[in-house]
Amino acid sequence: MTKHRPEVSPASNPRKPVHADKTEHTLADAAAPVTPQGLKRRHFMGTALALDAAALLAACGGGGGGGDSGSAGMSGSGSGSGSGSGSASSSSSASSSGSASSSTSGSVSSSGSSSSSGSGSGSAAPTNWVVSTLPGLVSASGGAALFYYLFGVAVDANGNVFVADKNNNRIRKITPAGVASTLAGTGTTGAFNGAGTTATFSSPAGIALDGSGNVYVADSGSNRIRKINSAGVVSTLAGEGGIGIVNGTAETAKFFLPHGIALDGSGNVYVADASSGLIRKISSAGVVSTLAGGGGVVGGGTYQLVNGTGTAAAFAYPNGITIDGTGAIYVADNGNHVIRKISPAGVVSTLAGMGSAGYVDGSSGTAQFNYPSGVALDNNGNLYVTDTYNQVVRKISASGVVSTIAGMVGQTGSTDGSGGTAKFNHLSGIAVDNSGNLYVAEQTTTHIRKITPIY
Repeated sequence: MTKHRPEVSPASNPRKPVHADKTEHTLADAAAPVTPQGLKRRHFMGTALALDAAALLAACGGGGGGGDSGSAGMSGSGSGSGSGSGSASSSSSASSSGSASSSTSGSVSSSGSSSSSGSGSGSAAPTNWVVSTLPGLVSASGGAALFYYLFGVAVDANGNVFVADKNNNRIRKITPAGVASTLAGTGTTGAFNGAGTTATFSSPAGIALDGSGNVYVADSGSNRIRKINSAGVVSTLAGEGGIGIVNGTAETAKFFLPHGIALDGSGNVYVADASSGLIRKISSAGVVSTLAGGGGVVGGGTYQLVNGTGTAAAFAYPNGITIDGTGAIYVADNGNHVIRKISPAGVVSTLAGMGSAGYVDGSSGTAQFNYPSGVALDNNGNLYVTDTYNQVVRKISASGVVSTIAGMVGQTGSTDGSGGTAKFNHLSGIAVDNSGNLYVAEQTTTHIRKITPIY
C-alpha cells in the first residue's frame, strides 16, 4: 500500500517511496470464503488458505496469467489462525537463481498490505525505537471504538490513519486526535457501490492512498479492487467478482483473493493477487494485466520461489506491496518467507530471505523471515517488514542488511516500550508517515501500534 505521493527525485534517492463509529464484533457473515474441497491447506497472513496449483488451474479454467482468458469456478480460503515455527539459528545462504531457489540481491538499489511516506529526519539512522498503542480511540459518536481483525494500514500527509477493518467489512479512519470513524462500509458482506456508509465490502485487506484523497482497497472476499473517492463514494475500479485469473478490461478482469495494493506516480495500481500467486497491474486506462508471477504456467497457480522476468517468475501467496520512485516494486512473498523485488524492467529477484521460515538478522542472503506480510519504504531507502509469525518488525537497509527494530521474537503480547522490549500480536499491514513514524496493524488484538524513531 502506498500513501500520499510527493514528487520524488529517483536520481537523488532511487529507493524513495512513491507516495502514491462504534463497531461491534457481530459480523458472523464476514468469514472468509469457503475452502474448496480437496485443496491443500496453506498458511499465510494468519489465515489458513486452501490452495493447490493444479486445483487453482482447474478453478480458473486454465486461464492465461498473461493473457485475457480464464474463468472462475471455485471459492477461496477458509478462515483460521496459522502458526509458523522458525529456527533462530542461521542456515546456509541462499543460492543463485533457479527454479525453486532464491536469487538474492545483496543490496537494495533503488510500499498491504503497506503504505509509505517518508522520513523527515534526513539520512541519520535512529538509535532506538519506541512502541506505543494509539491512545484514546473513540468513535465519532463518543463511545469506545472497536475493531475486528485489522489488516492493511495507510497514513496520509495530515496524520490520519486508514485501516481495513477486515472482519467488520469496513474501512476506518483514525484522526491524529484518536477519533475513529467509518469511512465506508455498512458491516454487511457484499460489493455494493455507493455513498460511503451505504456501500458494502467483503473482507477488505490491502489499502492505499493517492495524493488526491482517494482510497484504494483490495477487497479480497469480493475479488474486486475498490475505490473510495475524496467525497466518500465507493466504486469498483476492477474485477467482475468471480474468482479467476483473467486479464483485460477492468469490467471483465478477475482476481483471486487480492491482498496487497500500491500505486505509482502515473496512476497505475499494482495488486498482490495472493491466491493466484501473481502481481497484477491496473493501468491508468483501466486495463488489467499480469506483471509478474506464474512460473511460466499458463494461468498462474505455481506457488514456488522462482526468480526471472515477468511471468517466468513465481511467488507463493504474495501479500504486502509497495513501490519506489524508480518504479521498482517490493513484495512480501508470504508463503516463501522472503522479500522480493521487481525491477522497472520486470525482472524479479529475491531481495532478502532464504526461502525457509526462521529468524536470522544479518546480510540479505542469510536472513530469514516467518510469513512476512506488510512492507513499507521510507525516504531514506529503508524497507520495513512486518514479520508476522516472528512477532517483530524488521528493517532492510538500503545496503541490504536485515535487522529487527521492534518486538520480542516469538513472543506475543501488547507491551509498549523500547523496541527490544515491546511485544506484538500477529502483525499485518505497515505504513510510514512524513516524520518516519511507523504504524502497524495487529490482527489478533486489533490494535494500531505506533513505532517512533529516536535519534
